[in-house]
Amino acid sequence: LGDVNGDGLVDTTDAKLIMQLDLGLVDGSALNLDAADVNGDGLVDTTDAKLVMQKDLDLIDKFPIEG
Repeated sequence: LGDVNGDGLVDTTDAKLIMQLDLGLVDGSALNLDAADVNGDGLVDTTDAKLVMQKDLDLIDKFPIEG
């Protein structure tokens, strides 16, 4: 969860990809979109990117979808 590019890490690269996807700047076909929706609202957007950044910075322990 959160590892959008599938490199085994949840980091700023994943947050950046989520932002680019939300803005329509990248094609999501090569990305793990199920991993991108970290708040479980059915959307991949800036809220998810913010949560991924918070997780990378150890500001949160888990994503909202994890309960």
